Amino acid sequence: VTYSREGYLAAQYAQRALDALDIRWGMTHNEVIINLEDETVPNARLVEVNCRQHNTDFCPLTSSTVGYNALDMLLAAYLGDEDGPEETAGLRLDWEALPVYPNTQGRFAAIIHLVCHARGTVVAIHGREELDGMESVLAMEIYPAFQIGEDVEPTVDIRTDAGWLHLMNDDQETFDADYARIMELMTTMFEVES
Repeated sequence: VTYSREGYLAAQYAQRALDALDIRWGMTHNEVIINLEDETVPNARLVEVNCRQHNTDFCPLTSSTVGYNALDMLLAAYLGDEDGPEETAGLRLDWEALPVYPNTQGRFAAIIHLVCHARGTVVAIHGREELDGMESVLAMEIYPAFQIGEDVEPTVDIRTDAGWLHLMNDDQETFDADYARIMELMTTMFEVES
Protein backbone atom coordinates (compact mmCIF):
# COMPACT_ATOMS: atom_id res chain seq x y z
CA VAL A 1 0.00 0.00 0.00
CA THR A 2 1.38 3.40 -1.01
CA TYR A 3 0.35 6.39 1.06
CA SER A 4 1.97 9.78 0.82
CA ARG A 5 2.34 11.47 4.19
CA GLU A 6 0.43 14.49 2.84
CA GLY A 7 -2.36 12.33 1.44
CA TYR A 8 -2.75 10.37 4.65
CA LEU A 9 -2.87 13.55 6.78
CA ALA A 10 -5.40 15.15 4.40
CA ALA A 11 -7.64 12.07 4.40
CA GLN A 12 -7.57 11.79 8.20
CA TYR A 13 -8.29 15.49 8.65
CA ALA A 14 -11.12 15.46 6.08
CA GLN A 15 -12.70 12.49 7.86
CA ARG A 16 -12.55 14.32 11.20
CA ALA A 17 -14.12 17.42 9.58
CA LEU A 18 -16.96 15.32 8.10
CA ASP A 19 -17.52 13.66 11.48
CA ALA A 20 -17.59 17.04 13.25
CA LEU A 21 -20.16 18.33 10.75
CA ASP A 22 -22.17 15.10 11.11
CA ILE A 23 -22.03 14.44 7.37
CA ARG A 24 -22.73 10.74 6.93
CA TRP A 25 -24.21 10.30 3.45
CA GLY A 26 -23.35 11.30 -0.09
CA MET A 27 -20.44 12.79 -1.92
CA THR A 28 -18.37 15.65 -0.54
CA HIS A 29 -15.73 17.94 -1.96
CA ASN A 30 -13.12 18.68 0.72
CA GLU A 31 -10.10 20.94 0.56
CA VAL A 32 -7.38 20.71 3.17
CA ILE A 33 -4.04 22.52 3.26
CA ILE A 34 -1.24 20.29 4.50
CA ASN A 35 1.82 21.95 6.03
CA LEU A 36 4.96 19.88 6.46
CA GLU A 37 7.38 22.81 6.34
CA ASP A 38 6.75 24.87 9.48
CA GLU A 39 6.66 22.98 12.80
CA THR A 40 4.98 25.98 14.50
CA VAL A 41 1.88 25.70 12.27
CA PRO A 42 -0.62 22.82 12.50
CA ASN A 43 -0.13 20.07 9.90
CA ALA A 44 -3.63 20.46 8.44
CA ARG A 45 -6.04 23.33 7.94
CA LEU A 46 -9.55 23.07 6.54
CA VAL A 47 -10.39 25.21 3.51
CA GLU A 48 -13.86 23.89 2.75
CA VAL A 49 -16.32 21.03 2.95
CA ASN A 50 -19.12 20.97 0.37
CA CYS A 51 -21.73 18.31 -0.28
CA ARG A 52 -20.98 18.12 -4.00
CA GLN A 53 -18.41 16.80 -6.44
CA HIS A 54 -15.46 18.84 -7.68
CA ASN A 55 -16.23 21.16 -10.61
CA THR A 56 -13.76 19.54 -13.05
CA ASP A 57 -13.77 15.98 -14.37
CA PHE A 58 -11.63 14.40 -11.66
CA CYS A 59 -12.60 10.81 -12.54
CA PRO A 60 -9.68 10.11 -14.94
CA LEU A 61 -7.18 11.28 -12.30
CA THR A 62 -8.59 9.32 -9.39
CA SER A 63 -9.40 6.23 -11.43
CA SER A 64 -5.80 6.13 -12.68
CA THR A 65 -4.13 6.91 -9.37
CA VAL A 66 -6.24 4.93 -6.89
CA GLY A 67 -8.21 2.59 -9.16
CA TYR A 68 -11.68 4.07 -8.60
CA ASN A 69 -13.37 7.43 -8.19
CA ALA A 70 -15.93 9.15 -5.98
CA LEU A 71 -18.77 8.77 -8.48
CA ASP A 72 -18.27 5.00 -8.64
CA MET A 73 -18.00 4.91 -4.84
CA LEU A 74 -21.31 6.76 -4.54
CA LEU A 75 -23.00 4.23 -6.81
CA ALA A 76 -21.42 1.35 -4.90
CA ALA A 77 -22.66 2.79 -1.60
CA TYR A 78 -26.20 3.24 -2.86
CA LEU A 79 -26.55 0.30 -5.25
CA GLY A 80 -23.79 -2.13 -4.27
CA ASP A 81 -26.13 -4.85 -3.11
CA GLU A 82 -28.32 -4.64 -6.21
CA ASP A 83 -27.84 -7.03 -9.11
CA GLY A 84 -27.06 -5.14 -12.28
CA PRO A 85 -26.64 -5.99 -15.93
CA GLU A 86 -24.17 -8.82 -16.45
CA GLU A 87 -22.06 -6.72 -18.83
CA THR A 88 -21.33 -4.23 -16.02
CA ALA A 89 -20.39 -6.82 -13.38
CA GLY A 90 -16.66 -6.17 -13.73
CA LEU A 91 -17.14 -2.40 -13.59
CA ARG A 92 -19.09 -2.20 -10.34
CA LEU A 93 -17.25 -1.54 -7.07
CA ASP A 94 -17.78 -3.69 -4.02
CA TRP A 95 -18.40 -1.13 -1.27
CA GLU A 96 -17.24 -3.52 1.45
CA ALA A 97 -13.90 -4.05 -0.34
CA LEU A 98 -12.98 -0.35 -0.56
CA PRO A 99 -10.13 0.73 1.73
CA VAL A 100 -10.58 3.40 4.40
CA TYR A 101 -7.78 5.46 2.80
CA PRO A 102 -6.89 5.18 -0.90
CA ASN A 103 -3.69 3.57 -2.18
CA THR A 104 -1.98 5.87 -4.70
CA GLN A 105 -0.54 2.98 -6.74
CA GLY A 106 2.71 4.90 -7.27
CA ARG A 107 1.14 7.52 -9.57
CA PHE A 108 1.10 11.25 -9.01
CA ALA A 109 -1.78 13.56 -9.94
CA ALA A 110 -3.09 17.03 -9.23
CA ILE A 111 -5.70 19.54 -10.26
CA ILE A 112 -4.11 22.97 -10.47
CA HIS A 113 -6.29 26.07 -10.54
CA LEU A 114 -4.68 28.83 -12.58
CA VAL A 115 -4.03 32.04 -10.69
CA CYS A 116 -4.07 35.38 -12.49
CA HIS A 117 -1.55 37.83 -11.01
CA ALA A 118 -2.40 40.71 -13.37
CA ARG A 119 -4.90 43.57 -13.54
CA GLY A 120 -5.85 45.11 -16.88
CA THR A 121 -6.75 44.05 -20.42
CA VAL A 122 -5.14 40.78 -21.54
CA VAL A 123 -2.88 41.35 -24.56
CA ALA A 124 -1.03 38.01 -24.47
CA ILE A 125 -1.12 34.64 -22.73
CA HIS A 126 2.39 33.32 -22.17
CA GLY A 127 3.38 29.68 -21.71
CA ARG A 128 0.32 28.01 -23.22
CA GLU A 129 2.38 26.09 -25.77
CA GLU A 130 4.85 25.00 -23.09
CA LEU A 131 1.99 23.77 -20.90
CA ASP A 132 0.49 21.84 -23.83
CA GLY A 133 3.85 20.14 -24.34
CA MET A 134 4.42 19.05 -20.74
CA GLU A 135 4.45 15.30 -20.22
CA SER A 136 2.33 15.53 -17.06
CA VAL A 137 -0.43 17.80 -18.43
CA LEU A 138 -3.48 15.74 -19.43
CA ALA A 139 -5.99 18.54 -19.88
CA MET A 140 -6.16 22.30 -19.51
CA GLU A 141 -8.67 25.11 -19.75
CA ILE A 142 -8.14 28.85 -19.58
CA TYR A 143 -11.56 30.38 -18.96
CA PRO A 144 -13.12 32.69 -21.58
CA ALA A 145 -13.00 35.64 -19.15
CA PHE A 146 -9.16 35.44 -19.25
CA GLN A 147 -8.66 35.38 -23.01
CA ILE A 148 -6.99 38.13 -25.07
CA GLY A 149 -9.04 41.33 -25.01
CA GLU A 150 -10.70 40.58 -21.67
CA ASP A 151 -10.36 42.80 -18.61
CA VAL A 152 -8.99 40.77 -15.69
CA GLU A 153 -8.33 41.19 -11.98
CA PRO A 154 -5.94 39.18 -9.79
CA THR A 155 -7.31 35.88 -8.52
CA VAL A 156 -8.45 36.13 -4.90
CA ASP A 157 -10.49 32.91 -4.51
CA ILE A 158 -11.79 29.89 -6.40
CA ARG A 159 -14.50 31.97 -8.09
CA THR A 160 -11.87 34.21 -9.65
CA ASP A 161 -9.37 31.58 -10.82
CA ALA A 162 -8.31 31.75 -14.47
CA GLY A 163 -8.74 28.07 -15.38
CA TRP A 164 -7.34 24.68 -14.49
CA LEU A 165 -4.90 21.93 -15.44
CA HIS A 166 -5.00 18.20 -14.78
CA LEU A 167 -1.58 16.66 -14.18
CA MET A 168 -0.64 13.00 -13.89
CA ASN A 169 2.58 11.08 -14.23
CA ASP A 170 4.08 7.79 -13.03
CA ASP A 171 7.47 9.46 -12.59
CA GLN A 172 7.61 11.67 -9.50
CA GLU A 173 10.63 13.64 -10.71
CA THR A 174 8.89 14.60 -13.96
CA PHE A 175 5.63 15.33 -12.16
CA ASP A 176 7.37 17.55 -9.58
CA ALA A 177 9.34 19.40 -12.29
CA ASP A 178 6.21 20.04 -14.36
CA TYR A 179 4.29 21.19 -11.27
CA ALA A 180 7.09 23.58 -10.25
CA ARG A 181 7.34 24.98 -13.79
CA ILE A 182 3.58 25.60 -13.91
CA MET A 183 3.85 27.57 -10.66
CA GLU A 184 6.60 29.68 -12.27
CA LEU A 185 4.65 30.23 -15.49
CA MET A 186 1.52 31.38 -13.67
CA THR A 187 3.24 34.49 -12.26
CA THR A 188 3.65 36.00 -15.75
CA MET A 189 1.07 34.05 -17.76
CA PHE A 190 -1.27 36.97 -18.41
CA GLU A 191 0.30 40.04 -20.01
CA VAL A 192 -1.95 43.04 -19.65
CA GLU A 193 -2.23 46.70 -20.50
CA SER A 194 -3.63 49.00 -17.85
